[in-house]
Amino acid sequence: MSKEEIIEKNTGKTFSVEKGQVIRVIGESTADFVVFNLHNVRERFDQARTKVDQGKIYVTAGDALISKFNNVMMTIVEDTYAGSHDLQKGMCSTSFYQKWGDRIFEIYGGTWKRLGRKREGAPDHGCWENLTEALKPWNITAEDVPSPLNIFQTMVIDPKSGTMRYSMTRPRTGGDRVDLRAEMDCLVGISACPEGGRGKEIKVVIYQTA
Repeated sequence: MSKEEIIEKNTGKTFSVEKGQVIRVIGESTADFVVFNLHNVRERFDQARTKVDQGKIYVTAGDALISKFNNVMMTIVEDTYAGSHDLQKGMCSTSFYQKWGDRIFEIYGGTWKRLGRKREGAPDHGCWENLTEALKPWNITAEDVPSPLNIFQTMVIDPKSGTMRYSMTRPRTGGDRVDLRAEMDCLVGISACPEGGRGKEIKVVIYQTA
């Protein structure tokens, strides 16, 4: 038996995922993904712990998401995306779009035009607001929302200087998927990133493994 839900563009939702269950994220644009211990939300996903534990800055099938308490929260069991998932950046937010606004389109406009993407107005809120709103029922405040695993967001990182920029690599038409198995009872928050106005909905499936 499985459960399916759609997260509309530039909105967020939460999901309870029991130990042993798998949450599948399917999409064509970035999904900001955060995890909490369902029974103690003070324990949450940590980007730095995850990178140190894996010994690398990219995660894929076979890798784990680690909590601030150094516990394994989830294991990635399948990953069809050809790019890499981001563990460097945080979340877009109201302040991000107020600061950058139409500069987003100035920076990427030429590339988007070549790809046939239409210009839209910069959104008035982002993933931080989406996740904050979705997590309110668990009394998780905005400042306690951790930096996410940005699924389907590929960054180009210079190994010498450490500079990074967004890649235009994106999931295939029809969507790629990432499956994550819960290693403890988890509360998962996901935002369908607006991506400066070009984001799309995200599909989520939760199912029980054999």
